[in-house]
Amino acid sequence: MSVLEVEYKEAVEDAHGLPQGSRQTAFEVKGKVLWEDVTYDPHGAAVTVRLDGRATHAMADIAFRDRNRDNAAELAGRARLVYGWQDVRNSPCQVAAEVRTVLTREGWDPAGARATTCRRCRE
Repeated sequence: MSVLEVEYKEAVEDAHGLPQGSRQTAFEVKGKVLWEDVTYDPHGAAVTVRLDGRATHAMADIAFRDRNRDNAAELAGRARLVYGWQDVRNSPCQVAAEVRTVLTREGWDPAGARATTCRRCRE
């Protein structure tokens, strides 16, 4: 996992009682295997979270690949959210709330999920 992916796991999933997503899930898009950072299919929700660092994702070929991946996800009926460093580092509570909303909308049952333990949420 990248440093951003570790930050997402700790500051968003772990700190907010979200289910542990699957990491680096392979999807075929236009004959190429692409890897999604976090998926929640085992929890009953076809949701993908992509974590984009600015360095590589600013390159034109990467942006084009990501657009193809977004379109393929839409055509397959997958919900997807995209976050970067600023989101995960500075607003993990907001990111967690958005992920929770989409997970629930897409079929995740939060019953039995651990309550929010994030100190930022309590402040």
